[in-house]
Amino acid sequence: MANILIVYFSKSGNTKKLAEMIQAQVGGTMLELNEGKAPAVDLSSYDTIFVGTPNWSATMTAPVKDFLSTNNLSGKTVVPFCTHGMGGLHNVAADITSLCPNSTVTKSFAIKGVEVDSAPPKVKEWLADIKLI
Repeated sequence: MANILIVYFSKSGNTKKLAEMIQAQVGGTMLELNEGKAPAVDLSSYDTIFVGTPNWSATMTAPVKDFLSTNNLSGKTVVPFCTHGMGGLHNVAADITSLCPNSTVTKSFAIKGVEVDSAPPKVKEWLADIKLI
């Protein structure tokens, strides 16, 4: 099993719930980002990094963008996930991919914030589809 880090920013708690559902399936270490400067993190022991964000204005939040810009994810498998109101994934996955040019970026997962509580079966199906469970 890969060494997994689950990095996320959550304003209303929906993305945090989704991150916890992912952790329940794959294990790993959780890292919650806050507004403000993202921390530089020693990523050397991680193979797979989940990156979670709400969709704000058709893209990732500033804390997630700052994390990806501050930390080198080269050679890592990056797994995007997001919560949203009505916008879906929109540019989130493409924007994450552009900030991780030397990473393998998997198929993303997106769900409406109001549907997060019913997400576990969908999360499990997605994780199986990308071969992480």
